[in-house]
Amino acid sequence: MQKQRKRMLFIFIWIIIAMVALVVRLFYIQVITGEELAKKAERQQVKSIVVPAKRGDILDRNGDRIAFSMKTYSVWANATNIMKPNETGALIAETIEEDAKAISDAIINSKTSFVKVATDLTKSEADLIRSKNIWGISITEDTKRIYPYGNLASHVIGNVNADNEGFLGLEMHYNTLLKGEPGLHHITTDVHGRQLAYGEENLSAPINGKSIRLTLDDSIQYFLETRLEDALMAENAKTVSAIVMDPNSGEIIGMASKPDYDLNNPREKRADVSDETWAEMTNEDRVTYWHSIWKNPILSNTYEPGSTFKAVTSAIALEEHLVEMDDSFHCNGYTTVNGIRLKCWIYPASHGHETFLQAFVNSCNPTFVEVAKKIGAETFYDYLDQFGLFEKTGIDLPNEANSISLPFESVGPIELATLSYGHGINVTMLQMTRVISAFVNGGYLMKPQLVKEVIDETGEVILEFAPEIEERIISQETSDKMKDLFTAAVGSNKHRAYIDGITVGGKSGTSTKMVGSEYQEDVVVSSFVGIAPMENPEYVVLVVVDEPQVGSTGTEVAAPIVRSILEDIFRYRNVVPDISVLESVEIPNLIGLPYEEAIEMLDKVGLQYSTEPIVIEDSMQIILDQFPKAGTKVDKNTIVILSVES
Repeated sequence: MQKQRKRMLFIFIWIIIAMVALVVRLFYIQVITGEELAKKAERQQVKSIVVPAKRGDILDRNGDRIAFSMKTYSVWANATNIMKPNETGALIAETIEEDAKAISDAIINSKTSFVKVATDLTKSEADLIRSKNIWGISITEDTKRIYPYGNLASHVIGNVNADNEGFLGLEMHYNTLLKGEPGLHHITTDVHGRQLAYGEENLSAPINGKSIRLTLDDSIQYFLETRLEDALMAENAKTVSAIVMDPNSGEIIGMASKPDYDLNNPREKRADVSDETWAEMTNEDRVTYWHSIWKNPILSNTYEPGSTFKAVTSAIALEEHLVEMDDSFHCNGYTTVNGIRLKCWIYPASHGHETFLQAFVNSCNPTFVEVAKKIGAETFYDYLDQFGLFEKTGIDLPNEANSISLPFESVGPIELATLSYGHGINVTMLQMTRVISAFVNGGYLMKPQLVKEVIDETGEVILEFAPEIEERIISQETSDKMKDLFTAAVGSNKHRAYIDGITVGGKSGTSTKMVGSEYQEDVVVSSFVGIAPMENPEYVVLVVVDEPQVGSTGTEVAAPIVRSILEDIFRYRNVVPDISVLESVEIPNLIGLPYEEAIEMLDKVGLQYSTEPIVIEDSMQIILDQFPKAGTKVDKNTIVILSVES
C-alpha cells in the first residue's frame, strides 16, 4: 500500500512538473515570442510578389504611339511547396498550351521560393488557371512592351528586358522616367502554398511611368527607312544610314540605319544569317552578333567624311576672311606637299583656273590644300574644337562615340593638307549633321534633340525640352556665304540631288576605308549632305553608304537617296513650289562676248552673275570662260561665274 502511495505521489509530482513546464512553454510562446511567431506565421501564409508598374508610352511628335505597354498576367509557382512539379506543369500547360516540361523544369531548378513559370497570359487564361486551384500556384498582373511598327526607328527606340527595364536606346536613357515604381501584391496561402479564395489579399498599387513625346515624325521615319532599305539592296552595301535634322532647333525628325532589327523580337537572327551558321554559333558568338545589330551606327560609329568636310574648311576660311568667293585658284590635277603628291579626284585631268566658289562646286582637293595652308594648323584645330567636332554631342541616347583625330602636336603640313578635304579625321554622322546645320542656320551650334515633352498619366505635360543653343560658331555673313556654296554645289537639274521646284543645296563626300593598316582604294564610304529649301533651310539630310558595291562616289550613290528623302518629306507636307520663282532657264553662251553685253544677256533671262577677277576695269573686257556651261538649265536667279581677260 505504501509503495502504491509513493508511486502515485511520484506520478502526481511529474504531472505537476509537466503542467508547470507546459504553462511556462505556453507563456513563452504566447507572451515572450508570441509577436515574433505571429509575424513568422504571417510571412509563411502571406506572400508578397512585386507588381511592375505600367511603363509609359513613347510617342512620335504627332502623338502616335510607337511603344506602349499592355496588361498581361503571369503564373508564379511556390517551388518549396510543390511536391509533384511534373503534375503541376502538366496542369498549367494544358490550360495555356505551353510546354509542360519547361514549366516543371523551372519549378524543379528554381533557386528561390517563388519562380515565374508563365507570362503574357490573357485575363481569361489567368482566370482559368485560378479556377483549377492548383497547389503552390498564384496569378499576378504584369505588363508587356509592344512595338506596333516592328523595326521602325529600332536603333532609336531600343528595348526592355524581361524585367521591363530599358537596356537599349531611349528605353534605356529614359528608363527611370518610363518605368515608374513597382507595387506589391500580397496574397494569403494555405499550408500547401495554394492561394486562399477568401484569404487576405491586397495590392500596394504601382505608380505608372511617364510617357515621352519625341521629335521624330513616324511618317517621315517610314519614308526614310523605305529609301534606305531600297538603297541597301541596290548597292549591296554593308550599311546605309541617314539622319534628318531641323537645323534651326536641332530636333531630329528621322534617324535610321539599315540593316536593323525587330523591336518585338530583338534576339531573332536576320535573314542574312543562315540557319546552319546560327546553329553553329556559341552563346558568346550570339551575344556579339546581337550587340552588332543593336548598335546605332549614326552615333556609335565614326567615318572619314571626305569632301563633305570641305564645308568645314570653307567655313573657317570665310569666317577668318582668308578667302572670298571670287578668289582665284589654279588646279593642275595635283599638288605637292613636303615632296608628297596629293591628287585631285579628277587626276590625271585638272580643273585649271577656278574661283573659290567653283573649287567648292568642283570639290577640288589642291585648292582646299592651299586654303588650309592659309588657315594654319593651330587655327584649324581651334575651329574644329569650337565646331564641336572634338566632343560628343550629348544626345539623349546611350553609347555615343567621339571623333578620332591626330593630336595637334602630330599635325604637320601633310596631315593639315589631307584634313582640308576630310581625310585623317573620323567623325560621327551626328557630329557632321550638327555642324552642317550650324553653317546654314545663321551660325548657331544646336544640341541635338530627340524628346520634346514628358507627359503624365492624365495627359498633362509636366516637362518640356526647348531647343538649346550651345554656341555661335560663325557669323551670319559667313552662314549666308555657306548657303551660297551649298546651293552652287547642287546647281543645275543635272545634279542627282536636284529637285524641280525646291532649291536644294548640298555637298558630296567619298573616302577610302582603311582595311588593316592600309587604305583600300576599292573599299569606300559614300556620303551626301542635302539642305532644303535653301531660301530658309528646314531640313538637313545626311546619308552615308558604307561599302557600296555598285556605285562609288557620294554624288553617284548617296545624293539620289537624299533627293528621294526630301521629295518624300515635301510631298508629305503638301509643299507646292512657286512656279514664278522656280522657272528654269537655259544659260546662254557668253564666251567671247564683251563683259557689258554678257551681263545684259544674263539680266534678260533672270540670272545673276559674279566675276573673276572681282574688279572689272573695262566694260569691253572679253569673257574667257563661264560656269555653269552654256546650255545648262538652271533656276532663275542662279549665279553664273564669269571669267574675264585680265
